Amino acid sequence: MSHLTREKLEALSRCWEQWEAEAATPQRKVARARLHLLFLLLRYGGLRLGEALELDARKDVDTVTGMVHVPGPNSRDVLLPLSAMRHVRRILSLPEAESMGRDFLRFDQGFIRKSFYAVARPLGLDRAMVGPRAIRYARGLELLDLHVPVNLVQKFLGQQKPSQIAAFLNFSDGAARRMVQSKTLGPSSGTDPLCNSFLGIVEDISVGMRMAAVSVRTFGDMRLGVQCSTRQFVHMEIHANQVVTVLVDPEQIVLSRGRATLSMGNCLPCTVQSIHQDQVESFVSLELGDGSRLCATVETPGLLRVGIYEGQKVYAHFPSRAARLCLD
Repeated sequence: MSHLTREKLEALSRCWEQWEAEAATPQRKVARARLHLLFLLLRYGGLRLGEALELDARKDVDTVTGMVHVPGPNSRDVLLPLSAMRHVRRILSLPEAESMGRDFLRFDQGFIRKSFYAVARPLGLDRAMVGPRAIRYARGLELLDLHVPVNLVQKFLGQQKPSQIAAFLNFSDGAARRMVQSKTLGPSSGTDPLCNSFLGIVEDISVGMRMAAVSVRTFGDMRLGVQCSTRQFVHMEIHANQVVTVLVDPEQIVLSRGRATLSMGNCLPCTVQSIHQDQVESFVSLELGDGSRLCATVETPGLLRVGIYEGQKVYAHFPSRAARLCLD
């Protein structure tokens, strides 16, 4: 499924403005203004539909600063941009915004979705792209595209649980995941961002005198162990449920035909996709169970001695110090 780009979001915003302006009766004008406010909270504030419906708009939205207080289990404060506040102030100045109180944003969710689809119809977009959840996630993708760090986007969207973070990163065929990985490696790194790069969530942390050990559960459900110095650990402010990228050094990977007992923290089953070699080095491309790729640089004589060939099931071993953590 595709997602709303910044240009499509802007076009959709104009559709909402026009739709509200075309209301024929005073009652319809108020109803459309209320729905428009819901859209603005999702599109610019990244709120969940349920969160927006529970707002007391006149109390929870500061029309001076543009700050929205989102109560509930994912409580947070989000700042709406000036472009949105022009409409928010106008809508909240309606007498009904005060007289209706919390009911000003209360609608049946089925009716809301039908309204969202109807407003977007002139754009000819797939309905899956213009529903409340898709608009909220599109805001998150827009922020990533504006180089906002993924962990700040995570806080903006109120994502605290690994399942919530995974749902966003996997949205639109993993668009957010690809953006984060691409920014981590950089456009001029010369490295395929999908090779030896694993996006995941910090699952467990142990801190020693000199080193810190971090366990990361990737979105392909692999467990990777990473070690870094305590100084780096403190500097990066690593914490549980944080989204990180793990980069694996291809020159520290050891391959075996069977599961060997080695003093290394990581062992991944994989399939040899291709081997390119000269008399000294061999460059081995491996596919893991979740479809991700791992590249290993090994000694050609050793590879020939073990007898590894294309299409073979092998194990990739590497120490935890061969992996490093990156934040976007």
